[in-house]
Amino acid sequence: MIRGLVFAFFMCFSLGLTGQVGVGQWTDHLSYASAQQVIEAKSKIYCLTSGGLFTYSRSDNSLRKLNQINGLSDIQPRVLGYGADAGVVLVAYQSSNLDLIGEREIFNLSDIKRKQIQGDKNIYNILVVGQTAYLSCGFGIVAVNLEKREIKDTYYIGPDGSPVVVLDMTFDGTYLYAATADGIFMADINSANLQDFNNWAKIETIPHADGRFSQLEFFNGHVVACYADEVNDQQELYRNNGNGWERYLPSISTVTKLRACNNQLLVAQGDQLQAYDTNGNLIEQVSSYSFSGSTISGINIQDAACDEAGQLWIADARYGLVKNSGNSFELAVPNGPVDNRVFSLHASKGDIWMTSGGRTDAWNNVFNHPQAHVYRNGNWHVFNQRTHTGLSDFHDLVTAAIDPTDPDHVYFGSWGGGLVELRGNEIINRYTQFNSSLQTALPGDANPNYVRIGGLAFDSKNNLWMTNSLVGEPLSVLKTDGNWESFPLGDLGGIDVGEMVMTENDDQWIVLPRGRDLYVRKADGSDEKHLPLIAYFNSGDREEFFRMNDVYSIAIDHDGVIWVGTSQGVAVYFDPESIWEQSPFYASQPGLDLNDGIYHPLLRGETVTAIAVDGANRKWLGTKNSGIFLVSEDGQKELKSFNEANSPLLSNTIQTIAINEKSGEVFIGTPGGIISYRGEAIAGANEYSDVYAFPNPVRQDYDGDIVITGLITDTDVKITDISGNLIYQTTSLGGQAIWNGKNLNGKRVSTGVYLVFGNDQSGEKTFTTKILFIH
Repeated sequence: MIRGLVFAFFMCFSLGLTGQVGVGQWTDHLSYASAQQVIEAKSKIYCLTSGGLFTYSRSDNSLRKLNQINGLSDIQPRVLGYGADAGVVLVAYQSSNLDLIGEREIFNLSDIKRKQIQGDKNIYNILVVGQTAYLSCGFGIVAVNLEKREIKDTYYIGPDGSPVVVLDMTFDGTYLYAATADGIFMADINSANLQDFNNWAKIETIPHADGRFSQLEFFNGHVVACYADEVNDQQELYRNNGNGWERYLPSISTVTKLRACNNQLLVAQGDQLQAYDTNGNLIEQVSSYSFSGSTISGINIQDAACDEAGQLWIADARYGLVKNSGNSFELAVPNGPVDNRVFSLHASKGDIWMTSGGRTDAWNNVFNHPQAHVYRNGNWHVFNQRTHTGLSDFHDLVTAAIDPTDPDHVYFGSWGGGLVELRGNEIINRYTQFNSSLQTALPGDANPNYVRIGGLAFDSKNNLWMTNSLVGEPLSVLKTDGNWESFPLGDLGGIDVGEMVMTENDDQWIVLPRGRDLYVRKADGSDEKHLPLIAYFNSGDREEFFRMNDVYSIAIDHDGVIWVGTSQGVAVYFDPESIWEQSPFYASQPGLDLNDGIYHPLLRGETVTAIAVDGANRKWLGTKNSGIFLVSEDGQKELKSFNEANSPLLSNTIQTIAINEKSGEVFIGTPGGIISYRGEAIAGANEYSDVYAFPNPVRQDYDGDIVITGLITDTDVKITDISGNLIYQTTSLGGQAIWNGKNLNGKRVSTGVYLVFGNDQSGEKTFTTKILFIH
């Protein structure tokens, strides 16, 4: 009977649900398109990129990201090494942390990261000889015993044992060679004490003996050294031929990476890759790629490796990992954004839109090329100058607004180029001072690249409103009939204006950056106020007026309450419509309830840079220096906090947040890129028409939460066994409820079918579903 139930429920519930990210799980959304280094390790190719590390399995062609979420100890990997004898891949990070990736575990060595070293302690390269890894560091050499997984020695090889920047190392079977900023040093590996600087001799016979040598490689019985001519910004190769040092491959003047493998010397040069045989003959050259019949030029090769089958694996800073077999090229890159630049995130109907610009100094031609992404159905898609010619000739997309009636109809606001309209996959309009009411920051100038949009918002009639900085009439509207109109904001012409939110009756609340507070305009334009941001508190015993004018973020919640992030925490307008009847009009600063009778203003002292509202009306608050906080609907309880120390969060600096209302996934934009966290709350449904639980069935090796989704907001949920005994009860967070799989006594439930009942707050709408546990 039980086996029959297992089969029936598996067929009903397993299809289409296995790919869901579990509640409480993290997912990185980093770019792996800018590859920096590639190594071969047994059957896998390891590729290091500006966004992180991934592997390519040569046995099944699968890609796998490696990050903090699945075992790495840090972010921003810098350099890779491989110890064949030890079966270990080494990953050194920007922080000087070090991971050893073995067959079954990842072991962390944080000694260099933790050690107090004045000056440069970067790890620049890794050489592995047998069971010892030699780390080229900014102060000298660190030897790591891979068998014991511990630091073995540290070598200060400069004059009189002083620190010296070691950039690379190689080994010729007897001698270790170290390329430094002050020449090349060598030592017999069998010396009794390599810690003694006297055992490291400087090579005086090589040209530029006191100069900067950036790379070393042992090829065909000879050491090849790369001299970095910093004055002329070029490189020269030299080879020890047994009788002395000679210029080698003199036609080469640019070297990003030397790599010896399978009797070939690979020389990556940015715009090309050259492969030489043992006689110094050029046997292969890659200066472009051919993908699906299209030739790709403008390549940027940083590194390459070759395997025993003769295939080349190319790390390209523009295209990622490229596999080359003869004239055949294949691209192998995990899906993600094309880079990790993120300025703003926007959510709509399950999609996440990202802009990659910035409010930069365009007066001095410091800007970002126009670029945006959409994350839809688990994949990232880019819109930039390569994909859309309509996105040329201007810069810095900084905000977006998605048409509430059409998820494929999107507007992008730029900080130097006006408004861009996207429908489907096509750019259909660009609005500047020449075809709209938008104005330029340079009146009389024919250049449209100084039309600066700060914020966008649709009103209830689907008119698109926008702020327009540094002009006389800083507010414009594009009406549904295609007509435009602009408006002054009191005497505030010629200043920056930022993001805006629209209340339920279409009043416009506008951020005035750089300490200028807020501006509020009535929907019909009949009234408007420059609103000083002052939080008022009265405990009965004391009265407090707290000035908090430096505004960084703004959001409106499901009850129409306006939340404002400032340099002194959070300010809240619980009844924004009262602004027209009350003067002065004060904000409130929620106080955390710590059961001590003391007023603890929410995040006072923190700069709140981003605010997002989830399906249960809870607030996710991003800060400038302390990560992200989840607080209750009224802000009186801190429910979660994430930072670099307690989570895979990429940075404690949060730039932007958006929440997928369908999945509850919280997307967090940081200087290091985007990462997401699967929250418990989603938007509530109108009916119980698509209720299901996942995972279902719940197998014995699963110990996470079970999610019942597709619910009406604030659904009362009860779970019983097949006999009707109450097992668990809760109230949904927005449109989904969470169950940890335990009964009221805190014990894991046994094998069987469990019934889920629910109803809305009025009791008029109900649902039932089932969950199967298998142990």
